[in-house]
Amino acid sequence: GGVGVLSGGEGGGVGVGERGGGGTVFDLSTNEFVDVVHPRGYRNLVSFELRDGGPVWRYQVGGGIVEKSIVMVPGEDVVVVRYALVKGKGGGKMRLELHPMLAGRDFHGTIQLQQRPWWTMLPGGGGGERGMIGVESPECPVKVYFGHNADRCNINASWWYNFKFRMEQQRGYPDREDLWTPGMMTFSLEPGKVVGFVASTRPEAWEKQEELVRRAKERHGRLARTFAKTGVGDDADEFLSTLAVAADQFVVQRGTDKHSVIAGYPWFEDWGRDTFIAMCGLTLVTGRFEIAKSILATFADHMRRGLLPNRFPDKSVTPDYNTVDASLWFIHAAYQYWRYSGDEAFLTRYLYPKLCEVMERYRDGTDFGIRMDSDGLIRAGDGNHQPTWMDAKIGDWVVTPRHGKPVEINALWYSNLRVMSLVAERAGDSARSAGFWMLAEKAALVFEKTYFNGVTNCLNDVVGDDGERGRADESIRPNQLMAVSLPFSPLSAEASASVVAVCQKLLLTPMGMRTLSPTSPGYHGQCVGDQRTRDMAYHQGTAWPWLIGPFVTAYVKVRGKTAEARAEARNFVEPFRTHLKKAKVGGGLGSISEIADGDGPFTPRGCPAQAWSVGEVLRAYWEDILNRAPAWPHEK
Repeated sequence: GGVGVLSGGEGGGVGVGERGGGGTVFDLSTNEFVDVVHPRGYRNLVSFELRDGGPVWRYQVGGGIVEKSIVMVPGEDVVVVRYALVKGKGGGKMRLELHPMLAGRDFHGTIQLQQRPWWTMLPGGGGGERGMIGVESPECPVKVYFGHNADRCNINASWWYNFKFRMEQQRGYPDREDLWTPGMMTFSLEPGKVVGFVASTRPEAWEKQEELVRRAKERHGRLARTFAKTGVGDDADEFLSTLAVAADQFVVQRGTDKHSVIAGYPWFEDWGRDTFIAMCGLTLVTGRFEIAKSILATFADHMRRGLLPNRFPDKSVTPDYNTVDASLWFIHAAYQYWRYSGDEAFLTRYLYPKLCEVMERYRDGTDFGIRMDSDGLIRAGDGNHQPTWMDAKIGDWVVTPRHGKPVEINALWYSNLRVMSLVAERAGDSARSAGFWMLAEKAALVFEKTYFNGVTNCLNDVVGDDGERGRADESIRPNQLMAVSLPFSPLSAEASASVVAVCQKLLLTPMGMRTLSPTSPGYHGQCVGDQRTRDMAYHQGTAWPWLIGPFVTAYVKVRGKTAEARAEARNFVEPFRTHLKKAKVGGGLGSISEIADGDGPFTPRGCPAQAWSVGEVLRAYWEDILNRAPAWPHEK
């Protein structure tokens, strides 16, 4: 009999099969509309995996297997979508029909027909011309091209209505969308033949697809071999190579010659604090020192009154500066850069004025109520802004008010004072070196007695300003771990051990550290529901994978960095090996999620790929479990 395929879509429906003379049609795609699921290609799906860094689906099509793969080409706005009949029965050929579906929007919203004019075909790249289709829309900032090897293109532009997004509905967001298709592409399928299209923002002929795929796979191979010669064993090498591939996905170019870090996919931009918490794992552990240097320079060039951007917004040329911790993590990241690269000159020459500006502005006072109090500790915030990382806010209500002296801010302040005393000495600035040292000594004298709570046997999360010492937030949170994990700690050995023990008992989960003890009345064990409900849970019990980094560092540190302690700490990161390889609902393959429920089964939530989650798991595994980090400059 003849061969044929039911109409469907790429993002719409896809069908493949035999038609005519008793032939059969098989759907490959699956779409949910308001009142129906159609087509139902999931019924024919037999496997899904990551291969060479890209997703691969296999479908049972009668006696044959059709394989679909997607390859994103690094550094280019190019995606290659390929189909192949990898196993087929004898007899007639098969035919594949594709409907490419377009939205032409950013990742924060949906689009519907009444919101925009139709897409139009580009002259010379449309109208069914063989090998290339080009389209544009007044509201889309780029043109879109499809280079293909279809036997025939039936240009029949139309809208498909009322796609339904379940997750958006659960989160209280717009959950309907209309998508546009230029028409249908028809391909013949036979063993040994690859068909499909190259989608791009500039014309790319299908004939280049093999070269594009080869380049992407070669890059993936190089990343996967980042730790091939470390001699740490096959099991560790596999874990490390998976993390190395994941780490690369967050490093992006900002402009033509600078780099930055995307905080998470699909809906974050580049955030200051996330960048510098993640930077060591993403770039230094992986040996990419020039990129780390470029990231530091990118943010240093945008400093304002000692503050670094909290984020670079998508649609604005003006960064947001509403953060107290980004600049402090910046100094810590710079010290990590010196530790790994040995490049002392970059700190003592290029960065030195900016590093001093941070410390002196924080000492003397800058925006958002940031200043040093008479006791030598840093206070920040005014009740209306939330400049720490626990930044959820619902209208005028700040969910986790932390104005005053947050514990991790002053742990960073103390450690950075010690760092800057050393950097100033190496820069030949003895006066500043002595000044930073004296401030560090002053902070050290009051830190433990200010924060340590003899009832909870750990550190209070926030204390009040001068004259408000009775106002303390005794909530048990993971922020206190920074007072142990940073290179310089203001705590005694006994206090450090007690902090780690309490955090292990009350906050540790297989997916990171809870943001609030389950014993607290304000604890929320699940981060689900609409925006308001999720914001109430975001820092009130939700587990954050990135926090496993400081916990593991602190755990190994208080146990004397022994081989036994490192072996025990391995158990804390082991669940992430499974998380990377076996996707759960809410998570993804090949990366680590932003957050997870604080209650079992610790379901992944938020972004399925988060920079500081990957960076901190990789850093802690490399430094604290495998013991591969170089010595700190102050230890040499």
